Amino acid sequence: MSDNLNLVSMIVCCLNESDYIDRCLDSLLNQKKISGRFEILVIDGMSTDGTRDKIRKKVEKHSEIKLYDNPAKVKPQAINLGFRNSTGKYLVICDAHSFYDEFYISTCLELIREHSDAWCVGGPFTNIGETNFGKANAIAMNNPLGIGNAKHRYPDYEGYGEMVMFGLFPREVLNTVGYYDERFIINHDDEYCYRLRKAGGKVFISHRAKCFYFVRKTPRSLFKQYFSYGFWQIAFLKKHKIPISIRQLIPFIFFSFIAILSIVSITIGNKWVGLILPTIYGGILFLASIPVLFKNGIRVAANFPLAIFILHFSYAIGFFFGLFKFSFKDFNIKA
Repeated sequence: MSDNLNLVSMIVCCLNESDYIDRCLDSLLNQKKISGRFEILVIDGMSTDGTRDKIRKKVEKHSEIKLYDNPAKVKPQAINLGFRNSTGKYLVICDAHSFYDEFYISTCLELIREHSDAWCVGGPFTNIGETNFGKANAIAMNNPLGIGNAKHRYPDYEGYGEMVMFGLFPREVLNTVGYYDERFIINHDDEYCYRLRKAGGKVFISHRAKCFYFVRKTPRSLFKQYFSYGFWQIAFLKKHKIPISIRQLIPFIFFSFIAILSIVSITIGNKWVGLILPTIYGGILFLASIPVLFKNGIRVAANFPLAIFILHFSYAIGFFFGLFKFSFKDFNIKA
C-alpha cells in the first residue's frame, strides 16, 4: 500500500446534528486496533444549528478530520462526495446520528478478511430511544412484528443479509458497483447493496461489530421516516424491474383490506365487518406490549403499540403514494 494511502476512510454524513456530532466523531477518533492510518471525512449539508462550529473545532485539534460542504443537503450526494475525496483502501459509510464501539472498524476489517465472498460488512445497530416514545420505537424497530425479517436490525444476528447501514467495503468495489444513485434520496443504502449483490458480492452482518443509532423521538418524525421508505420502495422496484416481494406488500395489502372492509360495512350496514381486522390487529399489538410492560414500564409499553402501528401504516401509505408518483411518464428511473 502506498505511503499516501490511508487504510480506512470513514465518511460521516450529517445535517443539523449538533446534539450528536461530537459523540459520533469522538467514537470514530477513538477506534482501537487499526494497524494503519485513517481519515474521517465529514460531509455536512450546510448545517445551521451549530453543527459546523463543532466540526471545525474537531478539525483544528485532529488532522484526521476533514470537512466538506454538501450543498445538495441529501445523503447519496454526501456519500459520493466522500468517495471522490477519500484515500482509504477501505471505505466506511457512517452517520452522525449514531456512534460506534471502539472496536467497530477493526472488527469490520476482521470480518472482510474472514469472509472472502463478502464485498461489504458491518454490524446490526442497537437502537437507542431518548423519550418514552423513542424507547418504544427502539424496541419496535428490533422486533420482528415491527420490521419483519430485516436482519440488519437484529442486534444479535450474524450471517449474510440484504444490506447493512454502516458498511465497510474495499475500495475496489467502487470500480465494479460504482457510486450511489443520487436520485434515491431515500433507500439509497438498499439500492446500493442490491447492485453490489447483483454484481456478485455478498453482504455479511455480525453482532461482533457494534454500533448504536438514535431512533426518532416522536410519532410525527417516525411517520415521516417510514412514509419515505415505503414511497421510495416503488422507485427501487421500477429501476431494477424486480417483482414486489410479499414482505414489501404486507403493510399495503393489510391496510387496503381494512379500507375495503370498512366500505363494505358501511354499504351493508354492519359495522362489525369493518372492525374484524382492526380488532385482531389491536389484540396482537396489545399482547406484544405485555413483555415490554414488565421490562420497560408502563410509559414505554403504552407507546409500543403506537410505534408498531406507525411503522406499518406510514410505510403502507408511502407505498400507495409511490405507486402513483413513480408511474408518471415524466419521472424516469434508469438502470
